[in-house]
Amino acid sequence: MHPLINDGSGTYEMADLNAYIDKITDKGCIITITEKGELQAFLAGYANDYESKTGFLSMTVVSPLVRRMGYGRRLMEFFLTDLVHKGFERCLTEVKENNTPAINTCRRAGFHELDRKGSYIILEKRLK
Repeated sequence: MHPLINDGSGTYEMADLNAYIDKITDKGCIITITEKGELQAFLAGYANDYESKTGFLSMTVVSPLVRRMGYGRRLMEFFLTDLVHKGFERCLTEVKENNTPAINTCRRAGFHELDRKGSYIILEKRLK
């Protein structure tokens, strides 16, 4: 079995990464940090639910070579600020319960636990 990506709107196998990337490209946003032409970190999220005014942070990935340098925090701050400018009132994310670094980053950014779904913690941040 391949590792899974669960972005809250569906679960994808890593082997099906192209379908996941197509979904994000069509309905989401990707924010990147590069240095000297090399990708160091990226964030993928959605800002398309204008009815409930809820954004969704799908994934943040930071290269092991640059971890603990604030890249994840900066990506998240940029995304959350963009949601506020677009009139969104909250942001959700799901984090595997054993992913302590991601949980801590989210909590420092003002997210709190909303619910649990299997081995995932659903976190929410009110933007207004």
